[in-house]
Amino acid sequence: MLNGLYVATSGLMMQEKRVETISNNLANVNTAGYKKDVPVFNEYIPHEEEFPQDFIRSTDYNKAMNSTVKLAEESTDFEMGYIKETGNKLDFALSDENAFFTVDTPYGIRYTRAGQFTINENNELVTASGHPVLSNVEEAPQPIVLPENFTVAEDGTILADGAAVTQLGIAQFEDTENLQKVGHNLYAAVNTIPEESDNPGVINGYLEMSNVNAVREMTRMIEASRGFETYQKVVQTIDQLNSNVINNVGKYA
Repeated sequence: MLNGLYVATSGLMMQEKRVETISNNLANVNTAGYKKDVPVFNEYIPHEEEFPQDFIRSTDYNKAMNSTVKLAEESTDFEMGYIKETGNKLDFALSDENAFFTVDTPYGIRYTRAGQFTINENNELVTASGHPVLSNVEEAPQPIVLPENFTVAEDGTILADGAAVTQLGIAQFEDTENLQKVGHNLYAAVNTIPEESDNPGVINGYLEMSNVNAVREMTRMIEASRGFETYQKVVQTIDQLNSNVINNVGKYA
């Protein structure tokens, strides 16, 4: 009986995590550069050394009664969001989906796809959180001070009156699996070293929007909510059965 309770509880926790993740994705459906999270679950398999398999454990019935799930990881879907024209000269988008703007933070260099920049009191280009956007990462990166009447080339070179002044620092990752979300739409590179992007496809006056599809996420939310309710009823039913056994078996004995 308790095994059924464990199985149902693990399913309940799985659906709760799904609802939590989908809610966060939907909250960021209009956040520029946001990449949706996707929880990945797998079956919990006890270590062979701790729980030796025997004939009873290996039966299909026993496997079904002990089949619980656990959260394996919460991965990030780096699929590109759609590019939206804003007309704002401080907005930037990247057409190369493996390219990221480099940003200076108190915790070191971080990376972002959110090109909704602004200017601080030092006339430096900064993110919405106030972190300076850096220049070319291969040439002692520095905060970028934009000249008047600037234009931007596809490779990130910033020009004034046709002459190159500086260049946006844009890193390229061959594999985005080692990028870890650290909040404020920023990523930390873990056990990987980026390269300077040769052709990031910088587009000025445009923003890459969130890659969250609101309709699809709402459908998943309904599915997860119904799953949560179902497991909740199973847990309540098993709990009630256990209570009946405890309270009534002794009376008839």
